[in-house]
Parts: sequence; C-alpha cells; structure tokens
Amino acid sequence: MLIALAAVACFTGTVGSKHVAAQAPTTFTVSGTVTDNNGQPLADVTMILLSDVTGTQITFTNQSGNYVFNYAGGVSHSLNITPAKDGYFFNPLTVIFISSGTLIGDWTQSFVGTKSPIPLPILQTPFLLTQENSLRALALDSVTWMAEPFGVAGNHNFSTDQRTRVSLFATNIELSPGEPLSVIEAQAEDSVGQIFPLTVEYYGAVPNFSWLKQIVVKLPDAIANSSEVRMSLKVHGTAGNKVIVKVKP
Repeated sequence: MLIALAAVACFTGTVGSKHVAAQAPTTFTVSGTVTDNNGQPLADVTMILLSDVTGTQITFTNQSGNYVFNYAGGVSHSLNITPAKDGYFFNPLTVIFISSGTLIGDWTQSFVGTKSPIPLPILQTPFLLTQENSLRALALDSVTWMAEPFGVAGNHNFSTDQRTRVSLFATNIELSPGEPLSVIEAQAEDSVGQIFPLTVEYYGAVPNFSWLKQIVVKLPDAIANSSEVRMSLKVHGTAGNKVIVKVKP
C-alpha cells in the first residue's frame, strides 16, 4: 500500500535535526551513548523521545553510538526516552524524566543493547508519531492523502462501504512472520471517555524507512460527532501513547 510521500518527507525532514527553538535559552538536551554488552557503540539505533505535552521526536545514534534530543524547559511534562533496534533488547528498556519550571537542565542517559537470538516483539511499546511540537497525530486519509479533519464517510474511497480509512504512523512495532493483524488493537477515546474500537486493516513498513510503520484504521460511524478523539494502539497487549485526531460528521 502506498502512502503520501510528502507526509513522510515532511516528518523525516525533522528527524535527527535541531529545531529553531533549540537556540532559545529555555531549551535543554537529553543525550547519551548506546553500546552493546561488550562496550562497543551501536549505530543506527532508533531513539524515541515522547513528551506528554510536545509529542514525539525521533533520532538515530551515530557511528559512535551517540544521540541527542532538544526539549523545552519551563514546561511541566514527562519525557520518555526509549531505544529500539531490530534484534536487540535494551537495559534500561525506557527512562522517564520529569521536567517542570524548577526541574530542568541538560540530562544524560546511556543504554546497553544485547543481541537476542530470537525476536522479542512482545517487549516493545508502540509509539504513534505526532506533528512537530504537538500531540496531534501524524495522520492522513489513506486514499486522498489529506490531513485532518476526517469525515467517517466520503465519495473518494475505494471501498464499497464508503467509510474513511486513516493512515497512522508509528515506530517500535514489529510483528513476527505469520502473525495476524489482530495482535494490533486500535481505539479512539472522546472527551467524555467513551471508547470506540477501530478496525485495523493494514500494517507495513514505509518504503525506504524500515523503522517507520504505517497502520490503516477504519473510522466507525459512532465517532462522527466527537469533534476530537485520542487514538492509541495496543500491540501484544502493550499500550502506547495517545495522539489527537480531529473528526467531522
């Protein structure tokens, strides 16, 4: 299944880059080194920074195993740092920092990766990607490639039911060969806590970006009058972050 290349280019253009805000005095860094259990640097590890205020950032370790993120100071949020690389599990699995008006500064966190003889997808936490400095989902209509708001039905769908399918983009998801789509569960939650299960119809790696996964979900009729919902994934029973998606009748 094809995806909107413009959306991928838009997102990946920010991966590993320093934002303009990094020059501001209220911006700090989280950095460190990822090594294997022999002390050798691990390159090309996907590093995920999840903020409950500013969304997700992705970067990769360099040939020396080093990574760096910028984060906004003076904002009360939790920062979750997680490494991911096919065939490896990490110690620690993830680290959470708390930032507030008084608890700020440059932080250092290193990780050790151990090569596993078998895949360990069950240990992975799925991360839905967001727009830059936002909790809004990186999401597109799977046919028109248009961004939100999404209607539950339209005249430009290929399916006979005319229901809208939305492409979400995520990382840290790996399925074992032959595993069914049912191991990926998706849902949306409205402002009053009502839950809407979402049918997952497709999962696959984005061409040329093997670390980036595309998940296509079908919007149910009941979601139409919700205005905004928070979508999330659960993979192998492990729940991930929530992202905001705007919907319309």
